[in-house]
Amino acid sequence: MNLKNYVKDHGIFLLIQLTAIAVLEGVLLLFHAAFALQMFFLFVELLALFGVLFYDYGRKRQFYAHMEGQMETLKEKYLLMEMLEEPEFLEGKIFCQVMQEMEKSMNDEIFGQIRRNNEFKRYVETWVHEVKLPIASIRLMLHEHRSEVSRALKEQVSRIESDVEQVLYYLRSEVPEKDYLIQKYSLKERTDRAIADNKDSLIFHHMRIRQDTEAVMVCTDGKWLNFMLGQILSNAVKYKKDEEPCIQLWSEVQKHCVKLHIRDNGMGIPKQDLPRVFEKSFTGENGRKGQASTGMGLYLCKTLCERLGHRIEIASREREYTEIIIIFQQNAFIELS
Repeated sequence: MNLKNYVKDHGIFLLIQLTAIAVLEGVLLLFHAAFALQMFFLFVELLALFGVLFYDYGRKRQFYAHMEGQMETLKEKYLLMEMLEEPEFLEGKIFCQVMQEMEKSMNDEIFGQIRRNNEFKRYVETWVHEVKLPIASIRLMLHEHRSEVSRALKEQVSRIESDVEQVLYYLRSEVPEKDYLIQKYSLKERTDRAIADNKDSLIFHHMRIRQDTEAVMVCTDGKWLNFMLGQILSNAVKYKKDEEPCIQLWSEVQKHCVKLHIRDNGMGIPKQDLPRVFEKSFTGENGRKGQASTGMGLYLCKTLCERLGHRIEIASREREYTEIIIIFQQNAFIELS
């Protein structure tokens, strides 16, 4: 708040006061009051008027300047009212009281919404676990059948299971402390496990696997890593080429990190889509061409990698390849078995 804006805001008040002073001076002049008396009354009236205005301006300016300064420095703007002291002037007191009531109402609404969201998340998580039971039963029923139809059914069951897992891990990515355990795992064992878990889909689509991952130990969460590898393999299957589709997996041990490369020779990603593939719900040009895509797989991979302290990178050339690199930072030790 500056003086110009303050005077502009009090323009009508000043006009009324100056008009009253002019009327009083006119009355004194009409009754032929002494010139010195007229000047004395004029001086006192103007001194009182501008003294009140400057006093009022000073205390309000101090309060609003402090408030603006707190707004600029505070990262959490919603804590502003906790940092302000209630001013002495009436408008400021009313302002603070109204803001405190609004803050209380807003907090009540936020906490209510958080509670409803948590209840919904618990319901969805329970539903996911319930749905996995019939999926497992269907897998058991199809286990003894070796026909082409049964392989097709297994592949569809795998897709359903993958989508259900996406829902579960999306919830877990929002509240990671519920299901989060860092341990040492053999990278080769983890990639072997991911390939085995997705074997029905890989076999059905005639995907050739080249596995050159070393038995290097990395610190990660085994379940989360399996899910990420499953999403990457699922994408490789979804966007495969018709001729000789292949997925390569290999590790690269460096001084301060271990890199896991997963490369396919599929459709690739258009250059304009590449910077956005990790965005939530982004499907890109390939997803708009009829491929069933939610745009959540790579988003979840990036989110979970960040939660685990890993990094994930992608490189691709359209109609040639797509390569995903998961980088495990080695704060602990690396050893080969």
